[in-house]
Order: sequence, then structure tokens, then C-alpha cells
Amino acid sequence: GRAEIEEPLRALSHLGVHGIPKFIVEGQTMVDGAAHSDVFVEIFRDIERRGETKGGPVFADILGIADDVVRRGSHTKAEMEV
Repeated sequence: GRAEIEEPLRALSHLGVHGIPKFIVEGQTMVDGAAHSDVFVEIFRDIERRGETKGGPVFADILGIADDVVRRGSHTKAEMEV
């Protein structure tokens, strides 16, 4: 319903997102969708070097995504090969 749409929009506005596409990595790093691929590569290489992420998902609770889905991901390799 309307509340399910308005709550994420308020959260995005609070984060300073006023246009799309935007990517929020680790719940804190915001990248414009038009950013060069090198920007994304560096962010993910940094995470890879650390061996862990710093933050969690921003919208899982708001969107009702279960913790187990967040932990395992929404797509497994087996599902992608079907």
C-alpha cells in the first residue's frame, strides 16, 4: 500500500538520495548509477581486502526482507545456472 511506498521514500530522502539510480554499499557508501565502473571495482576490492563488510542492508527491515535472505543472498549460483 501507500505506507510501503512512502516509508522507503522517506528513508531515501533522509540519506540524501533525490534521484535514481543510486547504489548504497555497506549501508553507508553512496554511488551514482552513472559512476564509472572503476568506482564500483575499487569499492568492492576494498571490501575484498578487508574480508568483511562494514555495514548492513539499508532497506531490509523496511521492505520486509528476511534475515536469512540477506545472509545468503537472493540468488544462488545454482539458481542462476537454470
